[in-house]
Amino acid sequence: MTRKYEGCFLLRADLSEENLQEELKFIENTLHTAGARIVKQEMWGRKNLCYPIKKRKEAIYYLFYLEAEPSFLSKMEPVLRVRENILRYLFLLRKQLPRDTNSNEQPVT
Repeated sequence: MTRKYEGCFLLRADLSEENLQEELKFIENTLHTAGARIVKQEMWGRKNLCYPIKKRKEAIYYLFYLEAEPSFLSKMEPVLRVRENILRYLFLLRKQLPRDTNSNEQPVT
């Protein structure tokens, strides 16, 4: 049974544009390998953290909206946990996913 998820990633704010794109590509590939289908992506940009994470006071926020089987979470955990450029990540269940404004697809329900 496919479920809808929102994945929020906090990435190191001191990454160069090239390294940031490489890290995002790695996350995308990992999601696809785990069986997820990415519906939409959003860059929220660099933000100050409420408290330091791994001695960092800023992070780049990036969101992925996706559909996947519940088992994909257990496949993602060991891979993401060891990435030094990913400060934190969180996957939440969603009732509905936002529409991808870059495509002509109908909204996912």
